[in-house]
Amino acid sequence: MDGVYPQGSAGRKKEGIDMSFRVRDMLKMDIFSGAKFLGGDAGLDNEIQGATIIEAPDIVKFINGGEVLLTRFYAFQACTMEEFDGYFRELAVKKVSAIVIKRDRGVEDIDEKVRYILEFAEEFAVPILEVVFELSFREILKPILEQLFSEEVKQLKYFKTTHDNFTALSFAYGSAEDNIQKILDALEKLVGNPAALFNQNMEYLAGTQGSMPGLVLSDQAREYHPQFYSNYTYLRQRAVLADGGRAHDQYIVKWRVMYNRSAYLAITESNRPFGDMDDIAVENAVTALKQEMFRQHLVEELEEKFQNDIITQILNGKVFSGQELEREVKHLGIPLNADYRVLIFKLWNESTGEYEKLNEQFHYDSILRDAVINEFEDVRVRNDLDQVIVIQQIIEGQKQEDYRKELKATALQIQKRIAQKNRNFKVHAGVGKEVEGVVRLSDSFKEARDSLEFIGIFKGQNENQGPDIAFFSDMGIFKLLCKVDDPKELGEYIPESLQKLLCYKKQQRQELLLTLRTYLDRNQNLTKTAQELFVHYKTAAYRIDRIAAITGIDFDNPSEVLAVKIGLIVHKMIENMTK
Repeated sequence: MDGVYPQGSAGRKKEGIDMSFRVRDMLKMDIFSGAKFLGGDAGLDNEIQGATIIEAPDIVKFINGGEVLLTRFYAFQACTMEEFDGYFRELAVKKVSAIVIKRDRGVEDIDEKVRYILEFAEEFAVPILEVVFELSFREILKPILEQLFSEEVKQLKYFKTTHDNFTALSFAYGSAEDNIQKILDALEKLVGNPAALFNQNMEYLAGTQGSMPGLVLSDQAREYHPQFYSNYTYLRQRAVLADGGRAHDQYIVKWRVMYNRSAYLAITESNRPFGDMDDIAVENAVTALKQEMFRQHLVEELEEKFQNDIITQILNGKVFSGQELEREVKHLGIPLNADYRVLIFKLWNESTGEYEKLNEQFHYDSILRDAVINEFEDVRVRNDLDQVIVIQQIIEGQKQEDYRKELKATALQIQKRIAQKNRNFKVHAGVGKEVEGVVRLSDSFKEARDSLEFIGIFKGQNENQGPDIAFFSDMGIFKLLCKVDDPKELGEYIPESLQKLLCYKKQQRQELLLTLRTYLDRNQNLTKTAQELFVHYKTAAYRIDRIAAITGIDFDNPSEVLAVKIGLIVHKMIENMTK
């Protein structure tokens, strides 16, 4: 071991044999063969009663006394020298046995803090050792605990020190994102392998250096049981890193954050083998992450509910005074008099047309919301049952043509995200017109809602694999029809000839209506109509003749054909109204 330290007295003895484990005994361990003794030789006979790692300043509250403390100063990376002095004064009161340090160059005033510790060592007779930064504290902790305790007690002690550290981190002052990153960083140091956190949609939330940015559960993933009872689900699988295609074991823990939210923690065994002590660290890290994410979720839920209430009032035009509007817009953090538009996104199941189960709806609505938030910048988003409403500020000077291209590209990225989870789901988007000022957002909202509804009415005309986007400004005469909210009044726009078919009592009515729609959509081309309906050409021709006989429609009259086309759309609008 580098450095020189005096031998001192042998300490207390029982029947001529010293039964205690002291600092000088610890220094003889192989793990400290390359360590530097920095000072505090008056405390070499301090008795060691335990060992713990300092990953959070508040860990001093969990210390009983007599511990060897291991720190890389990460817990004190941003604290002032005054705060640093306060922490170590508390340690002096607890009478710690020794301190083992690593110099983390990312810590502010690291050299000054090391000098302070050396003064602390001499004043309070606490030996200070420095080890290389690459040496894992877990590797140091294990032989010390083995010297002091049996295997079972050693694991309990390690469970306590990791639990105390992660608990202190989870209750530390700071943003949720900062606390989550600190927990992951501490875990990475303990297990010696990269760690990453993912949401219920397996989208990356945070991680340490070298962690995998994506998570996919393979069919070969198998349940893994740690050496203790756990309320969490542990899985193990092989994962390929982007480091030349090498495969590593990956340990995954899944837990429920809220009733409709889950999370995944992934540890990739890329640096060293995963062991039983690592299970203990992971278990406590997950508990801390669960607490932090639960706290974060409650805060977000309160903020979201508050903002949703404001957005709902604005979109429904229920803000009655200018002062009230100005106050509520401040809460949203958007300009009062800027130009805006409203967009509404919804998922359509191409295979069934609807969700099969309620929990499936929650799941995919969550994916849609996450995708929208990830792909749009600086927008306000609100969930409304199975729809995601977006308030978007207009970019000054942007041409309409450029905006349409940009929106289609963004919607396509959202569609790709959805397709990764389920190829049967298609994104629908209704776009309202540009309006001046927040006070007119209700107009754009109604138009976005109407245009979204018309996607369902025109269903089948967009045959590509991309999203369906409807701009209210493109709806022409149907803008007028959207203003009619009485089904009977709308029925006046259905021509008499089509009404005869709609009132046809026989079983063939639906079949004939489908044939008529297809025939008109295919520009009265019988060959294409037959192909679309998967029937013989003569069958299609017979049906069109039958329709003409029932209704009296003159398919050679362009005006009459246009009236029938509009009538079919109006009929679909009435159906939607009465559902």
